[in-house]
Amino acid sequence: EYPDLFVEFLCGDNPQNFKLFFYQRVFLRAVIRHRYAYATFPRAYSKSFLSVLILMIRCILFPGSHLFVTTGGKEQAAGIAKEKVEELCKLIPGIKNEIDWSRGASKASKDFVEYKFKNGSKLDIIAAQQSSRGKRATGGLMEECVLIDQTLLNEVIIPTMNVDRRLADGSRHREETVNKSQIYVTTAGWKNSFAYEKLIQILIQQIIEPNEAVVLGGTWRIPV
Repeated sequence: EYPDLFVEFLCGDNPQNFKLFFYQRVFLRAVIRHRYAYATFPRAYSKSFLSVLILMIRCILFPGSHLFVTTGGKEQAAGIAKEKVEELCKLIPGIKNEIDWSRGASKASKDFVEYKFKNGSKLDIIAAQQSSRGKRATGGLMEECVLIDQTLLNEVIIPTMNVDRRLADGSRHREETVNKSQIYVTTAGWKNSFAYEKLIQILIQQIIEPNEAVVLGGTWRIPV
């Protein structure tokens, strides 16, 4: 419910390197409490940073979950994931301690990223390509979703999230927010695009099911 306070707890008694702004707390709380989130914000808002932080918090709090990052290109997704995870591990030591750094467990290269957590969770990338068909995941982040092909998202990426997280006793609980969780983040695009249709879809879902979906937006005009 309060991921910002959880992050502060993980920072320990020496959080001088990391301090959340008010708008970042709002973003973290809103997105982690909903299964579907769509956020449109300008450059340098820290969209990717906060979204990857949410994925890592979910990996810690939901043992055995498999979350991913995807975007228009495989190398781009790997670059974003690797950069943000390394930055977060440096800023928040408590998160670094949750990842299994033993040899062969967590791997990162220019086009492949996989971080395994000590509780059995996994954070990796899924390429928006036909080769990703048949893969399974609990939820994911659609980074710069305006660049993702509509057909690949609907036919390849979203179907990977059909299976709910398996609990320690072997059962599954569909109502968990981590199951089929989808975070869409992007800078402002244009109206006649698939990303805009997805935004409208989640906006309508927010009206019908306010506990399931949330839409967030911001503008450079506010700070100016």
